[in-house]
Amino acid sequence: MDQTILHGADSATIRSIVAERLRPLVQRIDLDGFYPADILRALGQAGAYAQHAAQLGGSAGIIGAIDAMSEVGASCLSTAFCMWCQDALVWYLDQSENPLPREKYLQDVAAGRRLGGTALSNPMKALAGFEQLALKGRRVTGGYRVNGRLPFVSNIENGHLFAGIFAIENAPGHLVMAVFKAGGDGINLARNAHFIALEGTATCSVLIRDAFIPDDDVLAEDANRFVLRIRKGFVLLQAGMALGIARGAALLMQQDGPARRLGEFLPLRPDAIEARAAALRERIAEHLHSLEDPERFSFLNVLQTRLDLTWLALEAAQAAVLQYGARGYLTGAEPARRLREAQFVAIVTPSVKHITTELARG
Repeated sequence: MDQTILHGADSATIRSIVAERLRPLVQRIDLDGFYPADILRALGQAGAYAQHAAQLGGSAGIIGAIDAMSEVGASCLSTAFCMWCQDALVWYLDQSENPLPREKYLQDVAAGRRLGGTALSNPMKALAGFEQLALKGRRVTGGYRVNGRLPFVSNIENGHLFAGIFAIENAPGHLVMAVFKAGGDGINLARNAHFIALEGTATCSVLIRDAFIPDDDVLAEDANRFVLRIRKGFVLLQAGMALGIARGAALLMQQDGPARRLGEFLPLRPDAIEARAAALRERIAEHLHSLEDPERFSFLNVLQTRLDLTWLALEAAQAAVLQYGARGYLTGAEPARRLREAQFVAIVTPSVKHITTELARG
C-alpha cells in the first residue's frame, strides 16, 4: 500500500488503530452493521479530523484529512465514510460565518469527543435542481423553528451533531445553515432502511418537528453564499474514500499469491492502480490552491476529479474480484466487500449521475 505520510496527525497511531482494532472488526461492521464509535473517537484523538481545522492550528489541510481517510478506507470504507462525515462537519464549523457554533463545538468535534454528520445530501441536490429542499423554518425570538424529514443522515446517534440547511417560510430563496442536535427536542432518529454495504455507519432518517435552533447554532444566515465557500472541500474530502478503496484493492491483489501470475494479463494491475491514485492525489493538491474560488468552471474541474476518483475505485475493486475469481465471490470474501463499497462511492452525493449532469450543463 502507498505509505503517504499522514502530515499533522499521529500517523503511527492511526496505522496501529487500523491494524489492531479496525481490521478484526471489518466483517462485523459489514455483515452485522456494527457502528465502530470507539474507533472513530480514537482516530479523533490521533488527530485525524483536526488537520483541516485552521481555526485550531491545523496545518496539513484537507490533503492531510484525505490521507488519513485513505489509510482507514484501504481496510474499511464504512469507517472511512464516517470519517468523511466527521471531517465535513469540522469543515463547516471551521468555515462558519458565525463564531459561536465554532467556539461551542469545533474543538470537541475535531478531537472526536463528539461525533456527527453532514446532512447536506438533500441540500446539495436541491441547489442543483434535482429535488426539493426537505427542511423549512420560520424565524422566532432567539432563533428558528424547523420542520421536515431527512431520509438519510450518517454517523449520527442521539447526542451527535449534524449540519442542515432549511428554507425560510415566506422568504423565497432565503436559506439558512445550522447545527442540529440528534435526539434533541423535536429531532428524532429512526433506522428504516438496510443497505447492501455501509450498514455500520449509523445511518438514520431524521424527523424534525418544530425543533428550536438557536441563533448560537447558525453557521450562515445566507446558506447560498456559504455553500459556494464549502462545496469544494465537501467534494474533495471524499477523495479519501475512493483512494482508500483503490489502494486496498491493489494491496489485495499484491497479497494474493495463488492468482498473481494468472492475473498479470488483466486490464488493471496493482502498479497501475497505484500510479493512477498518485496522479489523482496530485490533482487534488492542485485544487486546494483555489478552494475559495466560487466560479462554476473551477467547481466543475473539482467534480471531474471526483468522477475520475470514482471510476478508479470501481475499476480497482472489480480488478480485485477478477483476479480472485470464485474465491472473491463468496459470502464474506474481502474482494466482494470492496466491490460493494466501491459502488457506494459512486452513489454518495455528489453521485455519478449528479456529477455527469452538472458536467453536461457546463
